[in-house]
Formats: sequence, structure tokens, C-alpha cells
Amino acid sequence: MQYVALCGKALLATVFLVSAWTKLRSPAAFGAFRRSTRRMAILPEPWVRPVAVLVVAAEVAIVLLLAVPLPVTALLGLGLAAVLLTGLALAIASTVRRGVRTTCQCFGHSDTPLGAVHIVRNLTLVAVAVAAAVTGARGGAVEFGAGLLAVLAGVLAGAVVTVLDDLRHLLRPVPPPKTSAARQGIRTSVRRSA
Repeated sequence: MQYVALCGKALLATVFLVSAWTKLRSPAAFGAFRRSTRRMAILPEPWVRPVAVLVVAAEVAIVLLLAVPLPVTALLGLGLAAVLLTGLALAIASTVRRGVRTTCQCFGHSDTPLGAVHIVRNLTLVAVAVAAAVTGARGGAVEFGAGLLAVLAGVLAGAVVTVLDDLRHLLRPVPPPKTSAARQGIRTSVRRSA
């Protein structure tokens, strides 16, 4: 069961590392996140910046706590991740329910508006945090090779989570091009005469 915990911790550490990095890489990136937070229209204006800073600080803290190989820090990191993700899921749900259209700036620039997929993503990550906490609390020996594989699987899964909006956009079916009725008529008449 330690492998589930290792995989879950690696997944969450990857998600929060990318999330924090994409917000902290430049003042413009943090500004975009802050504006996205403002457009959610949940917080009073004076609270937007402090809450944005607090979210990023929590993301960094989660990464640091999960990086320390001690059971107590893992539990703290997983608990903080579950609380933050639950809060974000509730904030997104409120935003979507009220019909506010704003983009997800969770992992840097995105044109994808907040929606059900973001709520499901966050709640799934809460489940990962809980599963990792429960399985990690039991303790037990870990074989190096299997442990490394679990960590790599978690990093890969975390990377997929961070590009989920891009993957959805890439895999979205492309509608056939629309043609005008006149052009369709010309094509029909050409086919009939041939």
C-alpha cells in the first residue's frame, strides 16, 4: 500500500509544483492568476491579492511538505492539499453556478473557462490525497524499483493533470467546415453533369 501513497504524493507534488511555478515565474503570471481570482467574483476586492498569495504559498508548502520523507510531513502536506483542493472546487462550483465566465489560470495561461471538468479534477485530487494519506499511514517496507516506478507513475499522472485543458482542446472533435448553399449547389450540379 506504500506504493499508492508514493504515487499519490508524487502526483500531488507534481501538480502543485507546476501550479506554483506557473504563477511565480513572473509578475505578469502572478497578475494573471490574481485577475482570474478577481473575475471569479467570490471575494471582496481587498481580499483578492492576499488570497492569491495565500493560495500560492499553500501550493509551495504542499510541495515542500511532500518532499520531506517523513510520515508527519506527508500527512500535513496531504491534508493541506485536500483542504486547498476542496476550497478551490467549491469556489469554482460557485463561479460556474452563478454563470461567471472566467478562465482557469491554475497552470498558467489558459483560454479554457472554468467548468465542471475543473471541479471534477480537484475533487479527484482530493480523493488521491485521502488515499495517499490512508495508505501511507499504515507504513511498511518499500522495494526500491517498485517505489521508483510508483513515483514515476505519479509524476507522469501529475503532468497529465497539469495539461488536462490542453489535452481536452487537442482531442476535441473538429467540426466539418461549413460551406455555403450556393457552393453546395454548384458541387451538386457538377456531379450530376459528370
